Amino acid sequence: MPNVTTSNSPCGICGYPIKEANHVGAQVKCPYCGSINEAITQVTIPTPVFVGFICFAAGVLLGPAILAATDTGSDYLARQIRGRLG
Repeated sequence: MPNVTTSNSPCGICGYPIKEANHVGAQVKCPYCGSINEAITQVTIPTPVFVGFICFAAGVLLGPAILAATDTGSDYLARQIRGRLG
């Protein structure tokens, strides 16, 4: 099991500083609010994947709305729709 540092960390519920568990999976009870905090490994999201997903979602969801906000863009979208509908 990977070790976790034994410094103080804030409680996940109230923010009161509590001593971290000595190993991953150990549970520590907060003396202030009584909540149970469990030591877990750090989870990271790969930055290029996250940024790519955000850019793709913004392009798909916001792109047509931004384009339709202008007169030229609105006319373009209307021509595209008429062309596809026949």
